[in-house]
Amino acid sequence: MDALDLSWLSQRAGFQISESLLHASPDDSYAHLLLAGAANTLAIAAVAIPLATLLGTALGLLRLSRHALLDRTLTLLIEPIRNTPVLLQLFMWYALLLALPPIREAWQPLPGISLSNRGLSIPALMGLNLWPLLVALSILVLHPWLRNQMARWTRHPLWLSITLAALIAAAGQYHAPLEWSVPQLVGLGVRGGWTLSPELTTLLVGLSVFHASYISDVVRGAVLAVPAGQVQAGLALGMRWPTLAQTVIYPYAARVGIPPYANQCLMLLKNSTLAIAIGFQDLMAIINTTITQTGKAIEGMTMAMAFYLLAGMVVAALLSHYNHRINKASLLSSSGLRLGQMLATPRFQRATLFANTGSTALTLSLSVILAWLAWQSLQWGVLNATWVGDAQACRANAAVAAGACWALITSNIQLLMFGTIASGQRSQAAMCCALLAVVALVLFKARLHMRWRIAIVGLLSALIVAILQGIGPWPALPTVAWGGVLSTLTLALLAIMLSIPLAVALALLRKQGPWWLRTSSAGLIDAIRSIPLVVLLLVCSFWIPLFFKGDWSASKWFLALIALILHTSCMLAEVLRGALQAVPIGQTLAAKAMGMRVSATLLYIVLPQAKRLATPAALGVFVGAIKDTSLVAIIGVFDTLAAAKTVIADTGWRPYFAEVYLFAAAFYLLLCIPLAHMAKRT
Repeated sequence: MDALDLSWLSQRAGFQISESLLHASPDDSYAHLLLAGAANTLAIAAVAIPLATLLGTALGLLRLSRHALLDRTLTLLIEPIRNTPVLLQLFMWYALLLALPPIREAWQPLPGISLSNRGLSIPALMGLNLWPLLVALSILVLHPWLRNQMARWTRHPLWLSITLAALIAAAGQYHAPLEWSVPQLVGLGVRGGWTLSPELTTLLVGLSVFHASYISDVVRGAVLAVPAGQVQAGLALGMRWPTLAQTVIYPYAARVGIPPYANQCLMLLKNSTLAIAIGFQDLMAIINTTITQTGKAIEGMTMAMAFYLLAGMVVAALLSHYNHRINKASLLSSSGLRLGQMLATPRFQRATLFANTGSTALTLSLSVILAWLAWQSLQWGVLNATWVGDAQACRANAAVAAGACWALITSNIQLLMFGTIASGQRSQAAMCCALLAVVALVLFKARLHMRWRIAIVGLLSALIVAILQGIGPWPALPTVAWGGVLSTLTLALLAIMLSIPLAVALALLRKQGPWWLRTSSAGLIDAIRSIPLVVLLLVCSFWIPLFFKGDWSASKWFLALIALILHTSCMLAEVLRGALQAVPIGQTLAAKAMGMRVSATLLYIVLPQAKRLATPAALGVFVGAIKDTSLVAIIGVFDTLAAAKTVIADTGWRPYFAEVYLFAAAFYLLLCIPLAHMAKRT
């Protein structure tokens, strides 16, 4: 391969960025526009991570309540968010924002804040010089490192870093007067303040809500892991709850919660690449446009991977430093009962629902709200719904009573289920889908010996391949024609089944292979885990056709499968590595003393124990793999979500986007919730 050619970075880009923190125009170079795209990506993460943290912490603390009705209500709210793809949720938020009233009829929840189909308008501090502010922020972030570096010569206290940062920020604003600007309606637009486009608002809201649902579990689990004896001792000493939370509960909970919280921050940063799917010009969208114009796929994707690797390393390093700080003081004791062992799941009992005035008020309020929501949902979804007909029938019914347009689903069920597969071959696709469902049941539900499980799955897989290749009255059904449910199910199951042996191999190599294999496997796992799946999909779609010549236009499904297998296997390899490390070393030493070979020890001693330990987390990875199949539409694979988007591309059906997205959400919930519940019970 020739050396990377980066001379095009100085050329005129010739395309516009509609929204950016940095000023950018078509006359600027590709390098400047890429920098503006990187600023957009970092801005999304910088705003969404604190929002998700605040919302997730609040939800996690509320879920610690002993009030059964509140606990079940929050679970009912969070589970659908956790078990549906984030891309589907972004599409739903985007459609909801575009369906809002125009700017002249904008909703104003607070003075100076308005929400319309033009986006969110908020007051802003105008004239702010960003570069000195970023330098000042960098000084504060790097204060621990500066303190350690200067410790040999002089002390570097925190107040000195704060003073230096304040002086730099003030000097940057010396010739740029600040002004507090409030948005005002002028004509058909907004003047003043800061108006976030519908695309940016969608990303901030969608990513914050999605990751807050996971952070709430992190917070709840971390608090429940606190030793109960420490809390009881604090209460016995007369400590008040705020003091107890700060000095006893938080130090213990942070030790447990920081690692999974760091993982959620990295996932949010990677999920910001989904901006490309809703039209917001982040770094990936600009790189994609650049590749289209210049043909520099290798250089463009290399820069994308380098950026996300570097950004992920910075976020991980900051959180790792904080984790190191809170773990400096060793715990005197962590034995005994945990809060989670003492606090069972709250039950619906009169003694808890009506224990005092506050509990009674909460019970009655939630009951009224839930009853009202249930009645409204029943009216909209069943009583006033339109079940058959066309878009005109839905509009006629909406003029009488607001109700769901399920006619959209019944009229387009073939497209949603089978995509563009010819009508004569839909029965062939339906048979394959039914067999794939049986394969899933055998893999995850059936209580069979591993040999029988492998034999049945192998037999069913061979039958599915034979049907797709054409047997009996059916002709061959090539992958380029696959769509809808068939495409999603095959991608999900193959990604899961093929990633398991690859993940086992990677985990074993990383743990006990030769040094060069340990280093290589560790580098591969960490690199793939740090790169967003969207980037990996685009890398496969661009690079494989470049390196392996030929016509790959009909092989997008296989390119998507390669990316999914790589991503899932590396995520699963880390889970297996942790499980292998948790197997007591005495088991291996005893097997060695008995004269067992290394392969036999692995097969009969180590791997069975590691499997039991890794099962809950592995099922979580499998749930993620199912949801990840929704991203393949980005490279042109016609999956279930792409079929849903095609349905509402029809202007007649477009107002009924909620119904088709709810149908897609129900499909993913049907696949994901059983695995999620298995993970919790294991």
